[in-house]
Amino acid sequence: MDVINRVGADMITFPTIQPCWSNTDFPYQCLVDSRRTDAFRTAIRATVRPGDVVVDAGSGSGILALLAADAGAEEVFAVELDPFLAACLDRTVRANDLADTIEVVCGDICTVPLPPSVDVFICEMLDTGLLDETQAIVINRLRARGVLADTTRMIPRRYETFLELGRVDFDYYGYRILMPAHRWPHLADEEAGWLPLRFQALSPRTLVSTAEFQACVNTTLLKTFSFAAADDGEINAIRISGDAHLTGRTRLGATAAFNGDKIVPIDPFRVQRGQSVSVDVAGTLGGGLASLQVLVS
Repeated sequence: MDVINRVGADMITFPTIQPCWSNTDFPYQCLVDSRRTDAFRTAIRATVRPGDVVVDAGSGSGILALLAADAGAEEVFAVELDPFLAACLDRTVRANDLADTIEVVCGDICTVPLPPSVDVFICEMLDTGLLDETQAIVINRLRARGVLADTTRMIPRRYETFLELGRVDFDYYGYRILMPAHRWPHLADEEAGWLPLRFQALSPRTLVSTAEFQACVNTTLLKTFSFAAADDGEINAIRISGDAHLTGRTRLGATAAFNGDKIVPIDPFRVQRGQSVSVDVAGTLGGGLASLQVLVS
């Protein structure tokens, strides 16, 4: 057995472990999510002007950079961290005869060379609640570098985070699994084979944070609110949802690949209908779900 193990180890090459299981899966889902992409198309057409310099942060498939070029941008910097995605994006740009307009930049959006005071900044590096992804951090760092100015038009312009408390059955296959549930709308289709996860709201949907992207973003989430319980029952979870305001007129909630609700387990407690409940919420935008704290009294 020792000999087999040593020979096997000598013959195997271990690649560098990537930070996710697929670097192309989710960008493709975003591409084919027509509600999400059509809403960004509308926002880009309303925002980009002929001759503009545009940055598309976390370009992925490159669809938003392509739409910016189509809207009349003179120069688009499509910034993508992943080398393979960036190579695919470069092929896409050349296949659409847009190499004179779109420059693919492979690297970290926070550090790659970019022109100052760009006209339009497109950044879809956000997740529900702005906790897990780096939208707020990126915007603050680029403002500090001078890439973003007060005159830069932002897509999205702002993001609103909402929170509800309620009851969820976290049982899966006879086991209680206490991990966050990411409830994309299509995952509610039981006929397609997805397990049901029904959230019984016992509090109103409450606005807990508004991030304005036209200025530096306060990355500290800190909110206290109270409510009267809607019914008798046990509260064991919070539901995080959000609205992205792409422009003053274009708002985007949950779609198949954008902004899906997050349901996070908390220590359970019982309430009676009409009971007053006080909630303290704290967290860090870009700090991950582990930074979220919910204290109830």
